[in-house]
Amino acid sequence: TTLYIMADRILNDFAAVDDIYYALPNIHYFPFDMSKFGLKNLQADAEVYMPIADPSGYITATVNPTKEAWILHALKKRRTEFLDSHSINAFVGTWNVNGRAPASSESLAQWLGFVPIDSGQTALTSLPELLVLGFQELDVRAEAFVYNNAVKDVEWTDAIEGCMGSTQHAYRKLASKQLIGMFIMVYARIDVAELVSDVQSASIGCGIMGMVGNKGAVAVRMVYLDTPLCFVCSHLAHDAAQADRRNAQFHDLCKRLQFTAKDGAPAADPLVPLAHSRPPLVTVFDHSYLLWIGDLNYRLAIDTGDMADIIARGEHQSLLGLDQLRIAMMNKQAFFGFEEAEIAFAPTYKYILGTSAYDEGRRPAWCDRVLWWTRPGCEGGVRSISYDSVDAIVTSDHKPVRSRLALDVWKVNAECRQAVYLDVLRELDRYENECIPTATLDATTVEFGDVSFGQLIRKSLRMANSGQVPLEYSFVATPSRPHYAPAWLRITPDSGMLLPGEAVDLSFSVLVDERTSAALSTHAEDLSDILVLHLDRGRDYFVQVQGRYLTSVYGTSLDVLVHCKTAVRTMTRDDFEQCLDSGQFSVPKCVWMS
Repeated sequence: TTLYIMADRILNDFAAVDDIYYALPNIHYFPFDMSKFGLKNLQADAEVYMPIADPSGYITATVNPTKEAWILHALKKRRTEFLDSHSINAFVGTWNVNGRAPASSESLAQWLGFVPIDSGQTALTSLPELLVLGFQELDVRAEAFVYNNAVKDVEWTDAIEGCMGSTQHAYRKLASKQLIGMFIMVYARIDVAELVSDVQSASIGCGIMGMVGNKGAVAVRMVYLDTPLCFVCSHLAHDAAQADRRNAQFHDLCKRLQFTAKDGAPAADPLVPLAHSRPPLVTVFDHSYLLWIGDLNYRLAIDTGDMADIIARGEHQSLLGLDQLRIAMMNKQAFFGFEEAEIAFAPTYKYILGTSAYDEGRRPAWCDRVLWWTRPGCEGGVRSISYDSVDAIVTSDHKPVRSRLALDVWKVNAECRQAVYLDVLRELDRYENECIPTATLDATTVEFGDVSFGQLIRKSLRMANSGQVPLEYSFVATPSRPHYAPAWLRITPDSGMLLPGEAVDLSFSVLVDERTSAALSTHAEDLSDILVLHLDRGRDYFVQVQGRYLTSVYGTSLDVLVHCKTAVRTMTRDDFEQCLDSGQFSVPKCVWMS
């Protein structure tokens, strides 16, 4: 008794603190800014964790997303050359059992649906290949919370396997995971069990203080053939007013639920060859398909006052517009990108125990759901066969929900995929080369010879469009020079466009005048340069222009000439530097000789 009282006080005391925890801004850190993927953040000051449409299955930098999308599209058209795909069935069920003992074998068999009523045999191939069952509130004892020693999993496992009758031996248990009240179990039909590999399980608590396992998720991942699958069973915050908290818990679970990446494991997208490097951890979205089940606890947003009458008349679908989960999905607040089959059954919560009558003290709601997410590139790989609840089972205040899904799975021939991938790259390279403008120059050097002050010299260079697309060209500046050519050079035309087969004569004119002669006369600059001829969407061509300037006093200042003791045309650059550094003044030879 003391233990129960102590646990109750602990839970009540932490409940208020827990509300503050989820109310604090930026309390959760999500490392991905989804604005770059065209998705808005849920909060102005917080980043949110969402599925990332990176086809490789890993977070990588994309150099050219348009080109990658074209490659994936080309691979998808040729997928039959390396992909052997077929469809399997999965039974997926979720049930909040309200801490009760396992239901009778008849009730559990009714929930599963595929168990024969009598002891007769059932054809193996008529059974679903995968069986995924999720439970919530499996163990609500106080000591389960305090000591984290939930032990109800064995009791329920025995009950489930016992209710299956002759079909029990048709399945092999792959994995199970319990976190206090949450429990997930996954089975594979014996004839396909050997096709399953890399089975892992994980659990995360996000309840009290964001950590305790009274709320949270348990998950199992596997690889069926070469198809990575992930199953998550979660129990989110209760109460109609806690929609924002449920949204936050979803993002928290997406971030923290992780598995170990193993070498050689297939990528989530079968079209993409294995990455050379991959992160050490795998998230729930690093799979081809993600199935998310559980008591998500989303309620109806408002109470219309006549819900009981609406449900009694069988018009409950008119209430789906008030479903908080659908509102969150529509507003991209949580479970964005997930899908759900059409809901044709009545709200699954809250019932009076032992009956199918709703508790008038609570607003009815579809708390128990089966959702799925498919990776971009795998769209249409999950299809609903059936989706309903079992109204006849009355042992809990929730009705169990079940879904039959068809999943497309595949086996990849890695060698054929690599060959097709390289073939696609070659095809793309050929297209790109055909679209790249190319030019032919009759020379890459323009020689002016001896150039005197004030002497205009013209030379030409012929350029032809030797490609298959129009060519736009221009001479461009370089980091060392703000203009495309030195001041003593003019190019006509310096830009233009040529159609395929057309040509143009580029005229290069050199003229040394009073603005440019000083630097050339003192050999501070040379009459030579390398020009950059740029083709739009194409390569750069380098054209060298050169000549020998015949040094002259024209354009050279007297401040320089008074230092010169010999004719400036015979002086080298070192001679100019020595004269200028000597500090001696002389009458310029060019003056006294005259």
